[in-house]
Amino acid sequence: MNIPQLRTLVAIADHTGFAVAAERLFVTPAAVSQQMRALEDELQVALFDRTTRPPRLNAHGVHIAGRAREVLAAFDTFAEEARAADEIAGVLALGCISGFSSDLIPMALGNLRKRYPRLRIRIEEGQSAPLMTQVRRRELDAAIVTAPMVREPELEMLSITNEPLVVVAPPDARVSAWDEALTALPFLRVNRLSGMGKLIDATIRNAGLVVSDAMELDSSDVVLSMAHAGLGAGVIPAGRLKGEQGQAVRSFPFGDPPVSRQVVLVERLNYERSDLSQVLYLELKRLTGADASAGD
Repeated sequence: MNIPQLRTLVAIADHTGFAVAAERLFVTPAAVSQQMRALEDELQVALFDRTTRPPRLNAHGVHIAGRAREVLAAFDTFAEEARAADEIAGVLALGCISGFSSDLIPMALGNLRKRYPRLRIRIEEGQSAPLMTQVRRRELDAAIVTAPMVREPELEMLSITNEPLVVVAPPDARVSAWDEALTALPFLRVNRLSGMGKLIDATIRNAGLVVSDAMELDSSDVVLSMAHAGLGAGVIPAGRLKGEQGQAVRSFPFGDPPVSRQVVLVERLNYERSDLSQVLYLELKRLTGADASAGD
């Protein structure tokens, strides 16, 4: 029995299948199957119901996966405590909303690498809600997300920056206000399942506006490109206006009063490896200050 086998077992429990667990662990499904066969042989017990396709954990397998999770938590804590007391080292598995990592994260990592040469950060981009789920499941140590509208008691949230949102419209659009742009032009919607998408929808709904959906897009940069191409109006973080396209489109503060989205670092409460995410958080706060900008 070894640590990789236990990590694989927990991944299968979290993702209810060999294929997704293999994808998350960056191995082949065959490797996952071999590890589980070896673990069952060593324990002399069946952990899976193989009458189903794909195989699923049986009741005993679910129990053992829970115990494996406890062992892994203890092992990770031991590995962290084994290093020098004043040394920041290890691997931080970090989730990040799409676009935010395009400029700010590389700056922060460059600074941290000079200061803490043994600190490594693995980044996975995605949307706020799935990233927070991965933090809860211990698949990620921490994540940079748009703050949820309803706080989650299992997670600690550290504010990084507040970022104004703006409505962007085609350069030749004959509109003079944010609400006029959204109601007169086809609406370029940010993915409604994302943290920013939910904030945008709530603001539009509270303002009593009726919009005509044209597209639903996963990236603020794509919304900006579509608006620049004359395909409609959408809402993006103000920081995305820095480039050539951002300077060319028409833009208006979003909402009355203007709305900002809060970008936060989330991690589990009482997390044993919070010193790793803490150094990243402090560097991000130093870089962003009060006027920093990012994307979703």
